[in-house]
Amino acid sequence: MRVERYTPADRTIWDEFVGKSKNATFLLQRGYMDYHADRFPDHSLMLYDDSGELVSLLPATVKGDVLSSHAGLTYGGFVMTERTSGVDPLVWLDAVTGYCRSQGFSGLVYKPVPHIYHRIPADEDLYALFRNDAQLTVRNLATAIDMRRPVASSRLGKRAAKRQRRFGISVEEVDDVNLFWQIIVDDRRVRHNTVPVHTAEELESLHAQFPSEIRFFIARHEGEIVAGAVIYVCNDVLHLQYAACTPEGKAIYATDVIYHDIIFNRITDAAYFDFGTSNEDGGRYLNAGMVAHKEEFGGRSVIYDTYFLSFAK
Repeated sequence: MRVERYTPADRTIWDEFVGKSKNATFLLQRGYMDYHADRFPDHSLMLYDDSGELVSLLPATVKGDVLSSHAGLTYGGFVMTERTSGVDPLVWLDAVTGYCRSQGFSGLVYKPVPHIYHRIPADEDLYALFRNDAQLTVRNLATAIDMRRPVASSRLGKRAAKRQRRFGISVEEVDDVNLFWQIIVDDRRVRHNTVPVHTAEELESLHAQFPSEIRFFIARHEGEIVAGAVIYVCNDVLHLQYAACTPEGKAIYATDVIYHDIIFNRITDAAYFDFGTSNEDGGRYLNAGMVAHKEEFGGRSVIYDTYFLSFAK
């Protein structure tokens, strides 16, 4: 087993492997990963077997003496193919451990891809982590609707549709995130005293590279934009990256109307709609009200985990 550090010359090979994998999404394409390389120094790894065949990728960054899979992304463990067996990640993790020790890293932060994003089952890495005594350090609770077997809900498909008709709310897909970005910024500041992870300029650039995967939606009431949402299309999952509304939009539940319109009228072949996590403090705090609102749509829980593997002797 040979472990090599990724270089820009490997971009085409990397992206082709991601595209053929069973568990990676477009977030692991270099065009997405590299947009914030100035904030998250890349140290991704490429794993080759004894015959010289590329068998896995590990999107990674480095901070201090710790390697992380990938600090700038929500997830990004071993990228696997349909040929990956249950034994393979055991071998890969041994090889990565040896590489990390040779580079002076004291540990590895590992964030596996949540199962709903897998094209076919791909939990082989979780077993390898267990076998290597990796410590579970973060467990965040996300809420997702299984669109193939939706839970009966008073809100999903009923209340939102009624509100759309009652208030005359229209939903549009747009190409310019600036049409509603200030609504997102204001909402984050007022409700959470934070700023969005992305800037409008970054999202515009990413949308230009991934127009089918990064999509922008707005809701209008009486001609005025009252809500907006950024949706990531990841394999068969619709991931809600950002959504917010104006005070007027909040009064008429405009974001609910956007969700309903996307799910039932625009992207109807998705397997899941992922509202994202509802946690703070590494999963130690759960916003129960936020979870309850998402569950009213018929969503149920999906776990986003983070593990730490120490290389201390």
